[in-house]
Amino acid sequence: MPLKDPRAEKDLQTIHALSPTTSRAMFGGYGFYSEGGPMFALYAIDQTYFKVDDENRAAFEEVGGGPFIWTGGDAPMAMSYYSIPPEDWNDSAKLRSWMELGQAAAERAALKKAKKKR
Repeated sequence: MPLKDPRAEKDLQTIHALSPTTSRAMFGGYGFYSEGGPMFALYAIDQTYFKVDDENRAAFEEVGGGPFIWTGGDAPMAMSYYSIPPEDWNDSAKLRSWMELGQAAAERAALKKAKKKR
């Protein structure tokens, strides 16, 4: 079933063509998940952002990527999801690289979270 937001659907289909990806609606946007894996991308406010952490954040910042800013609380908060250059959506090799960085960060976060539960 297509997503309600046409831009989100287009981004999902572009990502899915490179690596099997599913989505879930959340907070007016969508979370994008690797098949059987954690959420590695977030679609919100007409843009897709990829998961970052201390290991990959610099790569996103070097190309001018910035964080998704959540404004639903008392004060705006930068989230651990960053944008990529718009032109990289038209280059499958570059997009795959961004996806892999996001997927790796999501896997590290999931492992860290699982260790805390023990």
